[in-house]
Amino acid sequence: MANIVLFDDDQHSLATLHRLVEQELPADTPCTLMEASDLEALEAILASNTQIDVLITDIMMPEGQPSGIEVVKRLFPPESGTQVIYVSGYLEQAPEVYQTAHVYFVLKPIDPAKLHDALERALSMLVRRQQPMLRVKTGHRDQLINISTILYLESSLHKVVIHCRNRRVETYARLDDLQTQLPPSFTRCHRSYLVNLAYVSSLGSDELRLSDSTTIPVSRRRSHQTQKDMLAYLSSRARAKS
Repeated sequence: MANIVLFDDDQHSLATLHRLVEQELPADTPCTLMEASDLEALEAILASNTQIDVLITDIMMPEGQPSGIEVVKRLFPPESGTQVIYVSGYLEQAPEVYQTAHVYFVLKPIDPAKLHDALERALSMLVRRQQPMLRVKTGHRDQLINISTILYLESSLHKVVIHCRNRRVETYARLDDLQTQLPPSFTRCHRSYLVNLAYVSSLGSDELRLSDSTTIPVSRRRSHQTQKDMLAYLSSRARAKS
């Protein structure tokens, strides 16, 4: 089941887009179609813990409101897994969409065949990119983080800092609780650190080094288990390749 959200401040355009999406969705595609005519409505959908799989958004918004591109930058980074389709009546805006990850730019008035192609591409990308996600609370909303992008998690007082490839996410949580949501490829090498073995380049008795040259301490008490976890991870990778 794919959750598709249509985001446009113009009610007439929103109704037209809704009709066209229903018409052009690939056959036998189970989905839920939702609409948002302003940023508040879009944020409310996110706040309800709904994972937005495909966002079809206009670019031009009312004066004083962030554009569709700015909304995508703020709320839908690549790690969110959301597939973005832009629609706009202004061809000159096409280069601007490359500031964000997206799958298609559809020019208004919408050509149904182009929309069909965009939907097919977005749903195909969604299947290919379906990765396990870690759900954490940041501020007043939940955020989904693609687990494969996480290098390590670091506990600091009542917070956990999640270090991803291109960003850091802070959440009020316990490392123990987050560990239960992560696969065996994550090892607890220290009371304050949980590391993704996929990014480990070398392992010593008292520290491990990541592919980005970050060094993580390995406590004496957890050293043996960390080595066992590393061997198990490497063995599983070898079996997967054979």
